Amino acid sequence: MSKPLCISTLDLQYYRFGGAVTKALVFAQIAKDEGFSPFFLTPSLPLHRTVKRTLRLQIPPHARESVFAGYPCHEMGAILPEFEFNAHRFHIPSLKRLLDSSTACFAVSGNNSAARPFLDLKLPFSVWPGSTFWEDCCDRFKQQPWNLRKIVDSISRTECERLEFHIFSQARQIAADTHYTRKAILSRNPAWVPKLMVTPIPVDCRLFHPPPNASRQQLVFIGRLSDPRKNISLLLEAFSRCAGQRPQLALVMIGSGDESTRRLLQSHSHAGRIRWLQGISEEEKIRELQNAAALIIPSFQEGFGITGAEAMACGAPVITTPCGGPEDFVVTNQNGFLLNGFTPDEMTDAILRLTGDQTLQNNLARQAREHAEKHLSLEAVKPLLLEFLHGKKL
Repeated sequence: MSKPLCISTLDLQYYRFGGAVTKALVFAQIAKDEGFSPFFLTPSLPLHRTVKRTLRLQIPPHARESVFAGYPCHEMGAILPEFEFNAHRFHIPSLKRLLDSSTACFAVSGNNSAARPFLDLKLPFSVWPGSTFWEDCCDRFKQQPWNLRKIVDSISRTECERLEFHIFSQARQIAADTHYTRKAILSRNPAWVPKLMVTPIPVDCRLFHPPPNASRQQLVFIGRLSDPRKNISLLLEAFSRCAGQRPQLALVMIGSGDESTRRLLQSHSHAGRIRWLQGISEEEKIRELQNAAALIIPSFQEGFGITGAEAMACGAPVITTPCGGPEDFVVTNQNGFLLNGFTPDEMTDAILRLTGDQTLQNNLARQAREHAEKHLSLEAVKPLLLEFLHGKKL
């Protein structure tokens, strides 16, 4: 009988796409191929709104079962998950029924607190985080107005960082997405070096590939448009400056947003050349990347930047700010442009240079694909994932 393997991660039914989802699914497949029986343990956002229930002294729902991408998924409600350090604080008796000493335990997520269930049960575990807590949320926190959400986040910060330190201290192994994340983790405690490895999120280069004939007349952005960390105002300003000199150039914005996002896009000086796509399929996203002159990452911070790896696999160069993760795989004049800062002038210059020189664009596109195949494909990353799975560093 195969050994059970628990992957604690974010709410897969809610997010469905993104770097954390990609690496959770990849790791599940690797574990399955190695003879394990993987299953997911996640919070459940529909069960999350628990303040009123908690105040009425009612116990939140313990668990419900579902299937995600063919794998069993155990969704659990949490007590007061509005405080981020409680997002993975589940009902202990339910956890004990699900997990025991025979279960291999891995937290594979952007949120480090995904390891909390293992910590609460004192089970050995390894963790593959997207970034440290504060690196992930500092820009969002600093830019949001003072309201109830900011007050809750302020109260949560100290406890989140204490929990994170405890998780990293107790983890058997830590796999950081990039050298940027590795450096951020070691800033908490340099003594973690022996159990820390860099493991990029792999991209399926068979699924993400250049088309035989692409019409690369658009810039593409992928991410949550309403997230301040994504810094879309920088991209919109740069596109406004480029549009007059590149009359055929369009901008495709892929991702969720709110009414303020809609107003921002509609008020743009070249709104007619901006398409906002929400809720599209993976296949549709790939088609947009295949027709991209470049993927733009204007973010203040990215733990990895999975969209950059996916774009490169599709033969689309990447233009990115120095936001962390993409600095591991974007090389100026080879597969895109790694900017020095966050100014519209620099981003505008990079876009105009790329879209004004077909030979340069073709060379960058070719090298982007080559880099993805050599360094970011599943075949390239699999040995690291097997090392993480089996704990060979220990």
